[in-house]
Amino acid sequence: MSAITIREPTNEDKDKFLAVMQHSQSLHHPWVQAPITSQEFDQYLQRYQLPNQKSFLVMTPANEIAGVFNVSEIVRGLFQNAYLGFYAVIDFAGKGYMSAGLKLVLDNVFTQLNLHRLEANIQPKNYRSKQLIKKNGFRYEGFSPRYLKINGEWCGHEHWAMTYEDFIRDNADVVKKDSIDLIPYNSAWPEMAAKAMQEILDVIPKNKIIDIQHVGSTAIQGLSAKPIIDIQIAVHSLAEMKVIAVPELQKLGYEYWYENPDPSRMFFVKGMPPFGEKRTHHVHIVEHDSDHWRNKILFRNYLRENPSIAKEYEQLKKQLANEHAYDREKYTDEKSEFINRVLKLAKK
Repeated sequence: MSAITIREPTNEDKDKFLAVMQHSQSLHHPWVQAPITSQEFDQYLQRYQLPNQKSFLVMTPANEIAGVFNVSEIVRGLFQNAYLGFYAVIDFAGKGYMSAGLKLVLDNVFTQLNLHRLEANIQPKNYRSKQLIKKNGFRYEGFSPRYLKINGEWCGHEHWAMTYEDFIRDNADVVKKDSIDLIPYNSAWPEMAAKAMQEILDVIPKNKIIDIQHVGSTAIQGLSAKPIIDIQIAVHSLAEMKVIAVPELQKLGYEYWYENPDPSRMFFVKGMPPFGEKRTHHVHIVEHDSDHWRNKILFRNYLRENPSIAKEYEQLKKQLANEHAYDREKYTDEKSEFINRVLKLAKK
């Protein structure tokens, strides 16, 4: 889809625009009302020539209109925010044109318009639209009933948003800032962990948490480690905690990993670039009877009780940190053989 382009509409697009939008009414109903008359097109064109509005046509290599993205109600000052609306042309729907076009629109929004935040409001059953924005990095922020009037009816909408930090998080310079750096053991780590755990207990109902513990390398006295406090929380139900914990931990400055491919764990990070300067905390939420819970506790306890094994682990980590300083996945994967060997010993 590299040949896909976007451009602002002109009056010369009128006939072609109206033809494809009239042809696409079955796709748009009941989610959106695209201009389908000459008067509606004129009003649309006039509106998106205002300084606080932008519209982009998604154009195929054959110069056909594949869809439309509207960036509306641009607010400057301390907000730097706008709203995103969009609709596809039926002949190009589901073929990747809108996804390719959205990437170009996001680049324009964050690098040309210099906005900080873009919000899309979508009806809950509009699954195609939600899939499009989720796949392109938008985060779910909540739901408002009776939010917008669509087809004469006040409809509830989900709020999905992207900030500049979300947009640049895979940038090479950002990834480089999120390097793996080991430092000597810091005697303040247990106190930092205790403080972080108390902050979590203050915002999440205590009857929802079965146990909470400091895990990971910073929980093992004398061990060099990445200066990241790992907190593991045992709960009855992950489904329940996705409703309760995500907004509360976000208020404490944690970013939630929505794209986590592991359904048995919720993972939060504080300080990760570009949302901060350096990672300081990880929070893992798992169900109390899961292997995640048992294995992290077993591994931590075994290293605490066996300093020679802890020293061996430290040497392995230093080697891998030198080899994979900018590849966290590789760094973690190559520790797995050692960790599995220690877990077998611990279980005996």
